[in-house]
Amino acid sequence: MGRVGRSVVMVAIVLSAMAGNAAHVVYRDYEDTLQRRYALVRDMAKVVDEHVHRVIRTASVSLDHVAAMVGESGSLDAVRSIDNWKRLREYAAHLEGGESLWVVSADGKTILESASYPGRQAPIRDYTQALQNGVTLFVGPATADRGEGGHFVFTLARPLRDDAGKALGVVLAVMNVAHLTDFYDLLGFDYNPLIGVYRNTGDVVSRRPNMQDAVGKSIATGPLFQEKLKDAPEGLFLSASPLDRMTRIAAYRTVRDYGLIVLTGIDRDRGLADWRQRSLHTLLETGIGMLAVLLTMAWGLRYLDRERRTHLQLTEARASAARASAERDEISRLAKALREAKEAADTARQTAEAANRSKGQFLAGLSHELRTPLNAIIGFSDLIARESEGPVGSPQYRRFAINVRDSGQHLLELINEILDHAKSEVGALRLEESIVDLEASASFATRLLTPRAERAGVVLAVQVAPEVRFLRADERRLRQIILNLVSNAVKYTPSGGSVTVSAALEDGALAIRVTDTGMGIATEDLGRVMEPFARVETSVNQRIEGTGLGLPLTKRLVELHGGSLSLTSGVGKGTTALVQLPGLRVLLPGQSAPTLNEGRQRGLTIALIEDDPTVRRGVSALLREWGHRVIEAANANEALVILQGPDALDLLFSDIVMPPGMTGVELAHHARRLRPDLPILLASGSPPHAVAADEARISGAAIIAKPYDIGELKNQIIHLCGWRPAGSTTSPTVSRAPRLLVAEDLEINRELLSAIFRDSGYHLDLVADGAAAVQAMTDADYDLVLMDVSMPGMDGLEATRLIRAMPPPRGQVPILALTAGNLPSEIALCEEAGMNGAIGKPYDRSLLLQEVARVIAKASAETV
Repeated sequence: MGRVGRSVVMVAIVLSAMAGNAAHVVYRDYEDTLQRRYALVRDMAKVVDEHVHRVIRTASVSLDHVAAMVGESGSLDAVRSIDNWKRLREYAAHLEGGESLWVVSADGKTILESASYPGRQAPIRDYTQALQNGVTLFVGPATADRGEGGHFVFTLARPLRDDAGKALGVVLAVMNVAHLTDFYDLLGFDYNPLIGVYRNTGDVVSRRPNMQDAVGKSIATGPLFQEKLKDAPEGLFLSASPLDRMTRIAAYRTVRDYGLIVLTGIDRDRGLADWRQRSLHTLLETGIGMLAVLLTMAWGLRYLDRERRTHLQLTEARASAARASAERDEISRLAKALREAKEAADTARQTAEAANRSKGQFLAGLSHELRTPLNAIIGFSDLIARESEGPVGSPQYRRFAINVRDSGQHLLELINEILDHAKSEVGALRLEESIVDLEASASFATRLLTPRAERAGVVLAVQVAPEVRFLRADERRLRQIILNLVSNAVKYTPSGGSVTVSAALEDGALAIRVTDTGMGIATEDLGRVMEPFARVETSVNQRIEGTGLGLPLTKRLVELHGGSLSLTSGVGKGTTALVQLPGLRVLLPGQSAPTLNEGRQRGLTIALIEDDPTVRRGVSALLREWGHRVIEAANANEALVILQGPDALDLLFSDIVMPPGMTGVELAHHARRLRPDLPILLASGSPPHAVAADEARISGAAIIAKPYDIGELKNQIIHLCGWRPAGSTTSPTVSRAPRLLVAEDLEINRELLSAIFRDSGYHLDLVADGAAAVQAMTDADYDLVLMDVSMPGMDGLEATRLIRAMPPPRGQVPILALTAGNLPSEIALCEEAGMNGAIGKPYDRSLLLQEVARVIAKASAETV
């Protein structure tokens, strides 16, 4: 070891010794100061203990005198006299720190009080514990609303009992808390100490400072009651107060005979302030001494240090030159690697774009190839199941057809989920926003799933708050969100359960909840069910089919709307799916939004026949809201009385299934006999009524599904009755049967559409390609064209453009696309060609008929 090393070691030893000595002095001073502060708060606690004991004892003596006075009177009623009141005032005058004395019965009625005669109603309610067995003197907590002038009081109560020990009432002493705090101020304690008196439950009886912040509070959760009092009735500790979080050096004592706790304390920072000052001086002196040693050492080593720095500078210069050379080589290498990476990224991007285009083309082709055969499978099996061409001969065959139809529908749902998920992965999902009726969308979803729910024994309900009914969203995707969540809830809810859809504003956001009473999901599995193709298998749900794409796709659709999807669940407790959308999407009152009364229309007289009173009241209110006059009936017999009566009717609106007796279809036949020109609208509640619904159509009655879609109901009334806005001079008439033109290249699809529209009240013309459709439009008048998009020769898009180029009114006839493709780009091409909408393959018979009726009714209303 050289000279420099030895000198450094010696200096280090000297500095360590100086620092150690300073630390020892500071620590000893800290221990002495802390012990003196503990002695101070212990003495304060003893003084306060004696004062509190004297005040409570004096008040207890006064209460004994009052109790003796009551005993001399013989009963509580006999106490109420002017002589006793004077004696009560004398006792109150000798009450140290007291405000008033009271005699109160067990039921809270004031018998006598020292401040007035015969006495006010006792405003004090914290004495009830004094009536409990075994309590001889009850000390209540401080209250802020008892004394006059806004000061604080606490209550002392002694029970009054008869010879049998039954509680007759209490005598009360209302004590001024200020008496205790004023006494503490006279003592002249340093450090502005905390002095508190507490009940054995932790409730505050008195406290300084900041009494106003402590009223009604408790320190039962603090270390005093949780730890210290359990170890000893008096002692010292250092802890933060649960009321103001200030750390204090504190002492506590238990007031003998009365169970009160006295606590005194001083702020630790203020109590140790002089120690900190002394410690600072000690450390400064030590620091100055150490600095002097270091300066001496530095002066002695200055020459050696200068030589060392010169050597280090030379070594650093050589190292810097070597680093600069290496850095130049590294920069050149990185530049070359960057160019190669950029070229590779450009190539990868071009490859990815080409892959996305190929993926989109593949999805479009796959969608068309899968939906086209499913169209025939689902459509014809549905016709067989409904026995639309007559009985199939064997119920077993009908069940086979139902199984084929349901399996095809299930396969279609799986295809839709997979295609939509693939589109979301490549960013092909786009929103087409408009003003959406949330209540109608939710009703649509539940109405579509009602047959499935009824088969499963599950009840569906919808509750949409009026203030969130209208919003800006993609209506098709919003329906898909609700449909996916409700379908999932029905799937995992056992028979006898329920699924509820609700919507309301919560904290400025639109909250849509789908709540079920199903089997639920374990908390640790909630994250997994949001992942694509992930399923949580349990012994209960392992037989339930699914791809695991419904929730991830729904989550993506919600996020496209700027919202979020979350799940709350527990095994056996059901599940709640919460969709939260930005509040800015909701159309608040005063904003532009469609309403049910838009363009108030001339009212009709409608006979409404419905056996369910709840449904009848709801539909009747809706019709009256639209301006119609409604005549209600609960069954077919009441309806016949209306039909045979003098009232002029514009529409008969009846349920098909009613109590034993006459059905809605039979009522329609009678209505045709009594009023041949009266339009009839029948409501069908579930698929088992399909045969009756077909009979109704044969009789000329229109059909609407339950639960009602508001838009569909309005369109049906327009279509049947020629209902027009007020001011129209056109008389209501029943128009001719609408004529439809169908362009479809596949013979099997033409046969399916022909069967679907048979007995529907429409006249149907069928052609095999776009050129034939254009020729048919040139030769005849039609109310609607159903145009297949993909046809050989002239496709549906080109045919639509040629029809739109025709002069009115033929060039304005509504055209609906028949397409197996559902990509946004494909729908956009249909709209650009001039089509009014699209009907996806495979066809849903009821939805197809509803959409056709809606478009024809809308076109008819616009031309009037």
